[in-house]
Amino acid sequence: MKLLLDTNILIHLSKDPTFKFLKKVINPDDHGLFISVVSLGELKSLGLQYGWGFKRWQIINSIIQDAVIIEVTENFVDTYAEIDAYSQRRNPRITNSPFATPRNMGKNDLWIASTASLLGLKLVTTDADFNHLHHVFIEVQVLKPELFS
Repeated sequence: MKLLLDTNILIHLSKDPTFKFLKKVINPDDHGLFISVVSLGELKSLGLQYGWGFKRWQIINSIIQDAVIIEVTENFVDTYAEIDAYSQRRNPRITNSPFATPRNMGKNDLWIASTASLLGLKLVTTDADFNHLHHVFIEVQVLKPELFS
């Protein structure tokens, strides 16, 4: 299955100049890699805020060159709305949600999830923000941040 890398995965990968973790753990079968333009915006903002240096950007750019960058278009709007309504337990199409209280997602995470859902990509992340969407809208693979150490 093709993989959509969440922003937090890219942050961790930006510290690995050998790409060993990407090739051995995240993508050992060399599936296609996808990155949302939303993640690129988040990365650029973080890089500015924390003064990332040339070497870190060089690693990120190498990963980006081997990935397909997905632009957010009007095609994603309906999926975004479905996921947001589901997360708030207000989606009229899915009335039996397995969680008792709303799951508030950041707007960037909603765009990333809608990208994975619409394109049938497995979302690779280090956080639990997408877990409630697993097997409903997307397949989620959560990696523990300690694995990157």
